[in-house]
Amino acid sequence: MKNSFWLIAVLFSVVLFQSCLKDPVTENPLETVEPELPPMAMYSMPTTALQETETDTTAALMNGMTYYNWWHAAVNVVVWHSIVSVHMAIPTAAFNMAFNEPAEYIGNGTFEWTYQYIATPLQGGQTYNVSLTGQYQNNYQDVLWTMTVSQVGAFSNFVWYSGLVATDLSEGEFTLNRFPGNPEPYLHIEYDSDPTVGDQAIRYTNVIANSPDYGQYIEYRVRPTDAFNRAFDVQGVPNNFLEIRWNEPSGDGQVKHPLHFNDNEWHCWDTAQIDIDCE
Repeated sequence: MKNSFWLIAVLFSVVLFQSCLKDPVTENPLETVEPELPPMAMYSMPTTALQETETDTTAALMNGMTYYNWWHAAVNVVVWHSIVSVHMAIPTAAFNMAFNEPAEYIGNGTFEWTYQYIATPLQGGQTYNVSLTGQYQNNYQDVLWTMTVSQVGAFSNFVWYSGLVATDLSEGEFTLNRFPGNPEPYLHIEYDSDPTVGDQAIRYTNVIANSPDYGQYIEYRVRPTDAFNRAFDVQGVPNNFLEIRWNEPSGDGQVKHPLHFNDNEWHCWDTAQIDIDCE
């Protein structure tokens, strides 16, 4: 009887001890693995691509040739480039600098890159202290990127960029805020890609509230299997939609702009950017 009592006591102690033990904590291995920085193609549109030409335009004009179709396509993209680059140049360059800087894990699935960016003389030459954070979201399927900057001698803690990007970098979106004195959302950037075939698309949309330009956008696409493997779509005011298609590297292409040409036809140019009849 005595031995039975001690046996029961020992078993009870073991059960009580085990019940007090906490379940082991399992940490996702990705939590302390630095997320891959989004590539430049995700937030930087090559708006100068269509402008490049080796055509001797003076000689073409003297020989009765014109390059009006290509010029009309290119100049419309230049207009968008001029508008966007005013607000995109510095934050894009500052973001890109993170590729050369180390990251620090700061907890809660978050990494931080901290560094100084000195703008070029053409950009004003200011010095910015940059904090770029990448925090895992949605069960480690996405990363929330936030770039906060302080300009030495001026403003502090201005959120310039923020956006959610898939960890495999197949898609993402960013919102660019306008400037420190008016930190309203200015530009929404959407990106998606299919690496199996090389397709890519990036769109800039004006999202300034109560602006007459709200909703206007420019989209750039790469479709390697298409005859015209590059494209721009430009949506201006209602009923002002411009479509541009061209081949890279040969340079031939076409443009459709009903509001300008007064028709719904394609207008083409050849590999020297000279106007031709569309086939």
